[in-house]
Amino acid sequence: MSVIFKAKLKAAKTAISEKNYDYAYDLCRDLLELDESNYNVHILLGVSCQHLGKWAEGDKVYQRAMQMPKANILAWQGISALYEASGDRDKYEQALRNLCDRYISESNLEKAWETMQKIIQLYETSQDGRKLVSILRELTAEGPYHKLLAQAEAPKETEIWERMYEVEYGCDERMIETETKKRKTRLGAGTAAQVRAEVRAEVFAQSGVLETLAGLVAKCIEDGDMEQLLTNEQRFFECLDDRLDVVEQRDAAVQQLLNLASDLVTNQRCARAYMLMIEMADNQHDKLVPLAESLITLFPDAPLVESMRLWQTDGSVDVDAASSAAKKANSPFAQMLVVVTAARAREHRRCVDAAVSTRRLLGIFEAKYGVSLPLVRQTVDLAAADAFMEIGKEHASDAEALYRSCLEADPENKRAALGLGLATCALGHLEEGRVLLRRLVETDPDNGRAWGGLGAVLLESGDAEGSIEAYQHAVSVEPETAMHHAGLGAAYWQMGGEFRTDKQYAFGSWLAAARLDATLASVFGGLGKCYAEQGDSERAKRCFVKAMSLDCTDSESGPRLADIYIRSGQDDLCEKLLVTATDAYFSLPWAWRRLGFLLLRQQEYERAVAAFQNALSANRSDCVCWEGLCEAYLGIGRIHTAVKVAQKIVDLDSSRVSGHWLSARACMQAHLVDKALGHFDQAQDCTAANDNLWKRPLAIGRAECLVALTERRFTDGLFAQAAQASFDALRVIKDIDAEFLKWSIVLSACTWLVRLQAQQHLVVSASKEIAELVQIANQQLAELKVPQYLAEITEAAALEPRVNQQHGSNVYNQLELAELAARLRVLLAESTSLASTAWTDLGYVLYAWNTQFHESTLLLEKTQPMSTALLKAAGDCAVAAIQLDTNNARAYNLQGSIATLTGDIALAQHAFIMATRNAPLSAMPWANLGFLYLNYGDVELANKAFARAQMLEPDFYAGWLGQAIIAEQLGSAECVDLYEACLLLEGASTDIADFGYAQQVWKCAVERNENANLGHSRVLAHGEQNRLLLGIYAARRFVARSNDSDGAGSYLLGMLLEQNSEYECAADAYSQALKHVSANDQRRWAILASLARAQCSAEEFAASVDTYAQAAALLEENQWDIPVTQWFGFLLGRSLSLFFAQQLEESLGMFEQVLALTESMPEQHASVGVMLAQVLWALGTDEHRQLARQHLVDTMAEHPDYSSGLATLFAIGMLSDDADLVSAAHNELSKLNIEGNHDLVRLESYLAILRNDPLLGRRSLSRALYKSPDDASLWLLTADFDVLCSRDASLPAQAALRLFKQAVRGHHSWSSAPMPSVVNSAKLQVAVSALNVQAQCSDDITCRKSAANKAIMYQPWAEYNWSMLK
Repeated sequence: MSVIFKAKLKAAKTAISEKNYDYAYDLCRDLLELDESNYNVHILLGVSCQHLGKWAEGDKVYQRAMQMPKANILAWQGISALYEASGDRDKYEQALRNLCDRYISESNLEKAWETMQKIIQLYETSQDGRKLVSILRELTAEGPYHKLLAQAEAPKETEIWERMYEVEYGCDERMIETETKKRKTRLGAGTAAQVRAEVRAEVFAQSGVLETLAGLVAKCIEDGDMEQLLTNEQRFFECLDDRLDVVEQRDAAVQQLLNLASDLVTNQRCARAYMLMIEMADNQHDKLVPLAESLITLFPDAPLVESMRLWQTDGSVDVDAASSAAKKANSPFAQMLVVVTAARAREHRRCVDAAVSTRRLLGIFEAKYGVSLPLVRQTVDLAAADAFMEIGKEHASDAEALYRSCLEADPENKRAALGLGLATCALGHLEEGRVLLRRLVETDPDNGRAWGGLGAVLLESGDAEGSIEAYQHAVSVEPETAMHHAGLGAAYWQMGGEFRTDKQYAFGSWLAAARLDATLASVFGGLGKCYAEQGDSERAKRCFVKAMSLDCTDSESGPRLADIYIRSGQDDLCEKLLVTATDAYFSLPWAWRRLGFLLLRQQEYERAVAAFQNALSANRSDCVCWEGLCEAYLGIGRIHTAVKVAQKIVDLDSSRVSGHWLSARACMQAHLVDKALGHFDQAQDCTAANDNLWKRPLAIGRAECLVALTERRFTDGLFAQAAQASFDALRVIKDIDAEFLKWSIVLSACTWLVRLQAQQHLVVSASKEIAELVQIANQQLAELKVPQYLAEITEAAALEPRVNQQHGSNVYNQLELAELAARLRVLLAESTSLASTAWTDLGYVLYAWNTQFHESTLLLEKTQPMSTALLKAAGDCAVAAIQLDTNNARAYNLQGSIATLTGDIALAQHAFIMATRNAPLSAMPWANLGFLYLNYGDVELANKAFARAQMLEPDFYAGWLGQAIIAEQLGSAECVDLYEACLLLEGASTDIADFGYAQQVWKCAVERNENANLGHSRVLAHGEQNRLLLGIYAARRFVARSNDSDGAGSYLLGMLLEQNSEYECAADAYSQALKHVSANDQRRWAILASLARAQCSAEEFAASVDTYAQAAALLEENQWDIPVTQWFGFLLGRSLSLFFAQQLEESLGMFEQVLALTESMPEQHASVGVMLAQVLWALGTDEHRQLARQHLVDTMAEHPDYSSGLATLFAIGMLSDDADLVSAAHNELSKLNIEGNHDLVRLESYLAILRNDPLLGRRSLSRALYKSPDDASLWLLTADFDVLCSRDASLPAQAALRLFKQAVRGHHSWSSAPMPSVVNSAKLQVAVSALNVQAQCSDDITCRKSAANKAIMYQPWAEYNWSMLK
């Protein structure tokens, strides 16, 4: 080694000591270049790299140093320091282990222990429990570092084991908490308890705590430290007990656990060991006594201590205290104590519930420890079986199973044998029970319980005498047992006669039982029956109260006491009794059933539903409960559910009258009237002929159902059936004595008959029921004392003069009976509210009389005073009703209607407003108020009132009608939709709505025709066509229902039919309108003109000419001022009718007048000029035809774009064989470039036919179809062309029909359809024409008929369509 090398090496050491690591690093690098195998340089370079953060280089340097022959401990110390400074824990751990091993190899145990402490501290700091336990385990006797514990500073091996236990136990607990928290959020993880149990099992299965504790115990035994040994044995016992379910060798582990528990108990350590040994004692008294005393003394805070203290009292235990103690312990023994305590206290249901819990805990305990506790199980099963028997016969099967289970485990168990005999008896196996008990008393004659059981069996089998003998044996053997005396009393009671009345028998036995044991509920129930038999209801009640206080679920005393409370009107006490019983035990059908009917009577329907459902859960075939449930559902408004429940009653017992009656009621409320009527019929069939109990309610219900059926049939438009239903109702109710209800039904039926009479096409015939009921009503009125106020009102509007005005009309008879019924209801009303309603109904009947007089065409002036008297009497009835009930909205509504008729606007407004206040959810008062405002010009208030009526009842027609009238007055387009809504409301349309809608549809048609004259399409859209048809329907119904005294309805109907091309029907409607119009009425001229126009369109030209002549004569006679447009239309129509009637000269003269009028109407000049030319041409002379040609040329010179004129020139050219004129007209038509120029295409096709050149026509049609392939009329034109050319036209006809169907569905526009002269239903016309072509061309007769039938379906009024069927 050179001097320079040594100097640099010294300088490097000095630099490191001075912490000049950069300089030291450079020096070391230079030194390595000089001598790369120098060990000291490597160590110095490693230190420099450590402080300069050059970890990788430092690692390599130290690794090379450790490989050198001269390597010493410095290299291992240096690399450990390097890894510590770099923070690489894994390499640092390994470096420390290597360093520790190096120290041990050099026998430097002190330094090795210091290094080991660093390793332990490293793991403690990182909280890596598993690695810490691993390194600590290496310090034990079996580990490689055990020798390090020989150092003075090192801990004892026992401390190492304890530290290992603490670390492992803590790791397990942290792992359980962390993993449970993580898994709880997973989908479908289960409950928190389930997740924790799953995680706990997994962690315990991988844990080494048990092995560590086993090693610790072994070390304590080796050291001989008994105190430490017991402490660790307790730890081992508790930990092994917790983790027993995850131990692999279960049997060995259980045995080890029991050994540890025995050792701990022997040394008076560990409360858990005591508790385990108590459970393992299996209810053996001699084993339990010392264990209980030690546990209570040594561990007073242990969970089981409280239960053991109660066990030591041996009988004087409160059930609640035992239950509370068992909840703390969660122990089978503690829960068994609850069972025994409840059995002694005769709390049988709690005993059963506790037994269920005990059996569950027993199952868990036996499964965990792999042992059986037969005595505990037997104790629990016998107590539960006895409790089941005490509860009632419905649980006898449960008791039998438990008794048999006990006998299988212990065939000599007399208590189980006795219980089995009683259970089989309760199940109806009386002979088997009697044999069992006979055998028991024969083998053990002194067994008083067996004699008592035999007495019970004999009593159940009906052998009261044998039962008395058996019970007397039982009393002689066990005279102090109250149950024997109680059974003897029951046997005496069953004997009847003097054994009931003589106090020394039944009464005396029960009294003796009560003196021996005042806690037997059945004893006091028996005494209560005795007192009730003797007529001492008060004492009977007190006895039943006592019995229920002892056992609130007593099925004998409970029903009797509840019935006593109900009879005495003590509903609150009855409800308290029943609620207490059901709270104590849920399955008590008798309590739930009575509670349901009690709540039903109190109108607490929701609670009643729950009560009946609970009662039915025990007995699903109890029809009475089902009936109560149905009533409750009806009460809360769940009508459809009530219908289903009622059907259930019928299914259970189809012969039950009440079931059918309830079904009918439920169906009535559900508006299933036909079904309800069927149930009434079935109920009637199930009723015996002499059964007067159901006669009255069934008759009333059936009559009400028939009235409801009347309303349904009226709504459906089946008026004859509705009338028949009303007559049936009168027939059913006629002989019933339910006075008020009877006359209410009569009033309703008569009211409907009057409404039905108002249908013009229905004549309600007279019936003998009405006559008989009138006679009955008059007779009853004569018998009743009529109050002065009613007499004054009825005298003011005497009935007889009105009846004498009938003139053969049956409606008067119906009104007469309705009024008599209303009067009787006033007299028979039993409450103020009913009386108010009756007065209101009487007022409405009088109001109906007035309405009938005004609607009658036979009304004479002399009846006007009678009408005034009727209105006054009706008003007085309304006042009387209001005085009785100021909240009677119907009475206010009646008063307002009467005041409106009499002109008292202030009173009418006040009455209607009061009606809206008292019936805020009724639409009728709001609608009436709206009409009042509307009649007096306040449109804004009227609109608000009608809107409110619509909001309350969207289907109420009056609200829509009022809105429609307002919209019509304001000129709003919405009036059509509003009238349509009135029209479509089911069964609610009126004449006003029908006429209003038809009129608005006509106005829309007029507006559309005016737009068509301006160049718009005349073709109606699909919705417009439907509206037109609906308007025709409305007009027809208006004419049918109203008198149509002014002919306005028929006239409107005719105009609408003309719009739909039904000209013959239109002519009939105009003819009908003429019958209602006088000769000097100007409207007659307009109707005649319309009739003539319709006749001309229907091709009745001669009749049309005559009608036009009548109209002209009427106009000349009266010299009316006719507007120019009407006069122009009249002259033009007359000209056309003359033309078609072949009166050409007259037609020519008329056309000349029309042409003169066009000077003031220049827009009509071209069309009239063309028609005049056509008339001239039709005259046929050369002069006329030359004039026609010249006139047409002059007209076209003034109107060169008029396509009809060019088409006429084209036709004249063809007819006169003038090729130049045809060519010129064709060129001009082509220049017009009119979209869908059908006239041009048609003329070209006709030209081709005339020239016998079908190819020319086909080319023209093909060009048009190429431009407009969706134009159905062009396809129809092609079909017509093929027919004229004698070719198959089915394909173009099918194409036209297909386009028609697509247009109906809205796939294509029909704007290019042909514009017919008067036909507005162009789409329909295209379809019918296409079908006619199909019918003509098809070779298959079935196809021809199918096409013809479809055409008839589209236009049933067209005769040509019908002719296609021939």
